[in-house]
Amino acid sequence: MRRLIPALVVALAVLVTGCGTDSGGSTTNSPAPATSAADPVAVVRQGMDRSFSGTLTMDASVKAGPTSIKLRGKVDPAARALHVTGNAPEPVEARLIGDAAYIKSDSTDGDKPWMKIDLTKLRPGSSLRQSFDLKSQTGVVGGIVSAEQVGDGRYRGVTDLEKAAAAASDEGGMRAGIESSAKLAKDPKAIPFEATVDADGRLTTLSYTIATKNVGDLVTEMRMSDFGKPVSVTAPPAGDTEEASKEAYEFL
Repeated sequence: MRRLIPALVVALAVLVTGCGTDSGGSTTNSPAPATSAADPVAVVRQGMDRSFSGTLTMDASVKAGPTSIKLRGKVDPAARALHVTGNAPEPVEARLIGDAAYIKSDSTDGDKPWMKIDLTKLRPGSSLRQSFDLKSQTGVVGGIVSAEQVGDGRYRGVTDLEKAAAAASDEGGMRAGIESSAKLAKDPKAIPFEATVDADGRLTTLSYTIATKNVGDLVTEMRMSDFGKPVSVTAPPAGDTEEASKEAYEFL
């Protein structure tokens, strides 16, 4: 269990911490208003809002030196449904259905392949709870301070992790999570990013690099696609699932 949590938290954070936004308006299934090309910051921020206005698929990778995490996630923000598969760096699979999370990994303890976690039982500051919180995420997009258009639908700019933390919700420990990332960065006020926005105003790629004090560059790359396609997440078979133990919740 203890070996599983750090890798899993990082993996899930790629899908929800770096991407979801709460930039002053609610996320709905209605298209966001068109933004002016003269305001690149608004284009990128609202582009992420539009991407998360419905279902989508996200491919993501995080690299830190020789270590690489690769994930694919299918997300339905409105239904609080998430299905993630990938390597973190060992094979991992996670499903979220409402407040019920299911995790499968070689590092999980127990006799059955799947562990079920009740998110309502996690500590308020739990990193795992934070990673599954799909509504209150702000991430790096919430801290963008400058951006410029460098090509057709392509943008480049700088985000400030301290501003992102200030804009983040306290729910699920999100603000604390971003603050922790800021402490690792050599210069948390100047995190470079690149993004691509499609013809419908949706963010389709986002990449950013955090130069850290101790582990070199932390490079995150994300690609969003399959907007609006149905996402169905089902619970694993009951016979293959066991409830997380009381001891497990102490580490989650």
